[in-house]
Amino acid sequence: MLIKPLGEESLGVRSMSLYVETKDLKILIDPGASLVPFRFGLPPHPREFDALKAFRGKLMNLADKVDYIFISHYHRDHFTPPYSSIYMGTGAKDYELVYEGKVVFAKDYETVNPSQRRRGIGLFKAIQGLVNKWVKCDGQSIKVNNTRLIFSTPIPHGKPGSRTGYVVGLGIIDESSSLGYIPDVQGPLSREAVEFALNLRADFLIVGGFPAYLLGGSFKQEDLNEANNNLVTIWSNAKPKKLIIAHHLLRVINWRDYLPSGIEAHTYASLLGLSDNLLEARRRELYEVENPGRDYISRFKRGGVEE
Repeated sequence: MLIKPLGEESLGVRSMSLYVETKDLKILIDPGASLVPFRFGLPPHPREFDALKAFRGKLMNLADKVDYIFISHYHRDHFTPPYSSIYMGTGAKDYELVYEGKVVFAKDYETVNPSQRRRGIGLFKAIQGLVNKWVKCDGQSIKVNNTRLIFSTPIPHGKPGSRTGYVVGLGIIDESSSLGYIPDVQGPLSREAVEFALNLRADFLIVGGFPAYLLGGSFKQEDLNEANNNLVTIWSNAKPKKLIIAHHLLRVINWRDYLPSGIEAHTYASLLGLSDNLLEARRRELYEVENPGRDYISRFKRGGVEE
């Protein structure tokens, strides 16, 4: 099994995008990325736009090579939308190149929060006539020759009852190894995420990390404690060969300080043999050392997109 990270915070953008290849299939997982419009009161630094452009280039180069796409949920950093956006690095017709002729395994947009539902329906309508097939994948198990795809039932996006809705996790199992992908579970913070990881017992396990950058606001110390207890349960019982911590946790520079002791964590960047490139977490620093000037900043208006 080939696992190729494409975009993620350790690679300079908000994303969890992957390319996975087995003898039986080639699949793009969550083919999207975004930049947060304002962090530390500052718009994205030019280096972040460079990283976003690089991500889009890698994604588009792979798009015509795959037969399958998986969309875990409808936050904008997890799929390519049917419109142009500077914060997602998309042109107006990019989505056609991404989805055309593909079998799309997608989270059921009827079991998400209202904003995700609107986006899911909008994407579904936009790509009708383009895709080979659209499959609402929640809870399904699908076999492609000797490769199995196991989709979780809906898992809370972070805390149970969160207003940000639900995601679907994915397990890919072939004759050589297995991958578990559990995005945006923020720690994890739910029993459903822990149970999916324990049932998979994947060799490579990717878990969306705790949003430490929101600690003291919408997330409390007790949430971090719960997330770490759950992570220890997964580490001790599922015993992955490699545990990859991704996404929300890597929006702070000292993200490893928030992990429980004894856990060996990898990142998307380290899987590629690279150092972490935490551009969003370093945005204030980047402006200090490479200030693009007032004219650059004045082009951006407050507001914009959520993740």
